[in-house]
Amino acid sequence: MKIRSLQSSEMAGYSALSAKYGSVFNSFKWINMFGSNISLNGIFNDNNDLIGAFFHFKASKFGMPYIANPPFTPNNGLFFINPSTNKSNQNTFEKSVMELIADFYKTLSPFFFVTSLPVGYKDTQPFSWKKFNVLPKYTYRIDLSLPENTLLENLTSEKRKSLNKAEKDNLVIKKESDLTVVYDLILKTFERQHEKISEQWLKSILFEFADTTNSIAFVAYNGEKPIATSFCVNDKHTAYYILGGYDADNRHHGAGVSTMWNCITHARSAGLKVFDFEGSMIPDIEKYFREFGGTMTPYFAMTKVPLPVEVIFKLFKRKLI
Repeated sequence: MKIRSLQSSEMAGYSALSAKYGSVFNSFKWINMFGSNISLNGIFNDNNDLIGAFFHFKASKFGMPYIANPPFTPNNGLFFINPSTNKSNQNTFEKSVMELIADFYKTLSPFFFVTSLPVGYKDTQPFSWKKFNVLPKYTYRIDLSLPENTLLENLTSEKRKSLNKAEKDNLVIKKESDLTVVYDLILKTFERQHEKISEQWLKSILFEFADTTNSIAFVAYNGEKPIATSFCVNDKHTAYYILGGYDADNRHHGAGVSTMWNCITHARSAGLKVFDFEGSMIPDIEKYFREFGGTMTPYFAMTKVPLPVEVIFKLFKRKLI
């Protein structure tokens, strides 16, 4: 097997495979937002047939090159066809693919490297063997095949009280088509938290990528005033919560919860199977996600940085590595 950049003549084959085995993050509409910063890598078998793919995002900071997942993208988009039917052979094939990917990443030689695998890919031994740091991370995923009343019962009592409070106070929860409203609420939240956000990528997601087939946005209104939002992207199987925000000057205890709950129930009504919170290692955010009643699900991140940089990041930017 081998890994190499996909050629234009191979894109149709990639599109067919990714539609079947990949996620919304493998779509050309998502990938093309990142232009020359993203590299799409094909996995080819011994017959030179395309059997899978993944991507990486290239940039630099302070003159130092780094490789990571693309902005607002939870993983490296890995998928591949495992041709084996025997379980031991399946395990061997998957390990071979992971070894191949680990070797490929080593050839890139960035100053800083961090990526993660999609949920379900568990064989990270080859990365450990090749001196990558392998870190377990967690997301919460809701099974949308459950009845809506069961999903509601799975919320904490606090979350249900928040929904009731929003209804009692006559908040209007609207499926929002004007994404400038969503943009403004998200930007306010990042500015309030003194967190940096790339307005370039935020605008690309909301105003270039998002449409009625690939995204869900709900906004809570108090009268005419938009006060909270939740925004998800989706494919035919899974909705992924990626952004949210609220107006601190007009906050309401039930507003954010109600927008999230409406994203969940809308995804269920649309026939999706899973709602994924994308996960967080920040305790307050993890608690917020946990209270929606999903199943805690592990996934794996890999990093490779010079030791002094690793120490600094562990001290000051723990959530990144």
